Amino acid sequence: MDTEKDQNNLEEKLQLTEKERDEYLDGWKRAKAELINAKKEWEGQSREVVDYAKMSFIKQMLPLVDALEAAKETEGWQGMKKLIEDIFKKNGILEIEAEGKEFDPAYHEAMLESEGEENKVIEVLQKGYIINGLVIRPAKVKIGK
Repeated sequence: MDTEKDQNNLEEKLQLTEKERDEYLDGWKRAKAELINAKKEWEGQSREVVDYAKMSFIKQMLPLVDALEAAKETEGWQGMKKLIEDIFKKNGILEIEAEGKEFDPAYHEAMLESEGEENKVIEVLQKGYIINGLVIRPAKVKIGK
């Protein structure tokens, strides 16, 4: 009878131990998942901080780009423009595609209206730029009406 009682006692302890093990394992898995999520969130926030720092620099560079754009006929312009485009590309800065596209106030600033296909960008008056989906400067455009 004692052996049966001892066996029942051992089975109860085993069940309790297995239950505790499962609880600890679940807690560990939750903690691991929370750590992974926190790491992803931190990486995303770090990327945003870097993008905003780049935006500040690029905003200071845009007048130079505009001046080069206005001086297209001068010697050496293509080489300087290519250097700036390469710097922009390396930093994830893209020109906003506008001409012939549907007007989008998130990316385009309508400066003029003219005869043409309604709500389409007819002409780009000043280029716009984005970095990882963030608008640095919207493209100034002429749209059809």
